[in-house]
Amino acid sequence: MTKKRDFRAEYQRRIANSAKRGLSRSQARGHARAGEASIRTKTVKSDERLESALKLLRQTGNQGRAAKESGISTERFRRFLRANGLANRQGKQWQITDNRTRYMTVITGGDAHKMNLRDFAQSSLNSQHLNAVQAFLRSNDIDLLRPFEGQTVIDAKGAAHPLETDPTALYRLDHAGSEVFHEVYRLNL
Repeated sequence: MTKKRDFRAEYQRRIANSAKRGLSRSQARGHARAGEASIRTKTVKSDERLESALKLLRQTGNQGRAAKESGISTERFRRFLRANGLANRQGKQWQITDNRTRYMTVITGGDAHKMNLRDFAQSSLNSQHLNAVQAFLRSNDIDLLRPFEGQTVIDAKGAAHPLETDPTALYRLDHAGSEVFHEVYRLNL
């Protein structure tokens, strides 16, 4: 025969144990009020749809629309942004604060190196450089490389790497047969 549970006693024990830990009654029940920290924090892991929603949020600035077009709920997307510190609300605008490192190929010093880049701005600059190098190799138009002369990208350790703009070095890399451009970037999660 099974023992009958005493739900009232269980509830009282949970409230008493939470009071000892300095938590409010609403936190002890598992339904924290606005502004109170939840006892159980759900970690929202990144996936393809959340990343596409973040990309759309960068473009549109509209959280609801970005979530809807990516096929996820607005609440899940909002929880993902807050849990990972990727965006903050400033007035009516979303401020993107995504500082995760990205693993990318960087063409520097006459060779292609794979490295972790510091944040979105560095990976964006590197992506623009890789696109310009590809366009240069297709068209032989040196003017495509001029905006990157003297530009550097900063890796996760803080070291600066100048972007390669020497046409000879780029042709040599292209003829070496290595696949430099196949992987745009990978987030380090």
